[in-house]
Amino acid sequence: MTAHRDRPSNLADPTTAVAAPSEESAEHGSLVVVQERVLAEISHELGNFFHKLYYWSDYIKSDSDAARKADSTAGHMLERTISNLEDFLKVALEYFYPIRLNFTKIAVGELLDGFMTHLSAHLNGNEVRVFRDEIGEPATILIDPARISQAFRIALHQVHEDLKSGGALTVSLGKGTRRDFPGLEMRLDVEPKVPPSPLFRTAEAGVEWAVAHKLIEMHGGEIVERCDASGKKTVLIFLPLYV
Repeated sequence: MTAHRDRPSNLADPTTAVAAPSEESAEHGSLVVVQERVLAEISHELGNFFHKLYYWSDYIKSDSDAARKADSTAGHMLERTISNLEDFLKVALEYFYPIRLNFTKIAVGELLDGFMTHLSAHLNGNEVRVFRDEIGEPATILIDPARISQAFRIALHQVHEDLKSGGALTVSLGKGTRRDFPGLEMRLDVEPKVPPSPLFRTAEAGVEWAVAHKLIEMHGGEIVERCDASGKKTVLIFLPLYV
């Protein structure tokens, strides 16, 4: 008979079908996503969007010669701002909207192959070193394939943004533990050639990251980000293993 190891009470239970954002502290990294912070970021970014909308709308309605000559440019910028606002609202609503997960048990190797497929799609052209250890037993994991893929895409998209100016990425895949519970650990060490400026961060980046946190936590796992003064970043994804 196969023994089942009890899940610790302070890890999220992946049998729970619906979860809402909660205030959680991450003990393994410096980035902590809490609902108040996400709300503040949404409020700030919405203010920026509407400021741009008012500006371009007023500019188009202006009677000045400069405005008439720049009508096409102003109209294009207004359309672009509206499109960006729509994208941002979709991400923001996804953070708050209750998500129902359809769990299935798959082999760890299959999950890692999917992760590497996402990696190849996002980081083509960058230097990447991959270290993959044997996982051993238990070697199965409970996931919602579509939702875990979404979390991977968000994490890897943000890593790609950090490497746009060049740099190197080291990926380590292997077994890890959280509070004595065995799991799969995916570690991404990012060394950008030029540290990205937070001033050029896309509007939805922080809220997208909150969505990734939500999805990983609903799987009973953790995703954290650590940064140092030199611009080096580590992104760590942990998912619990089951027998």
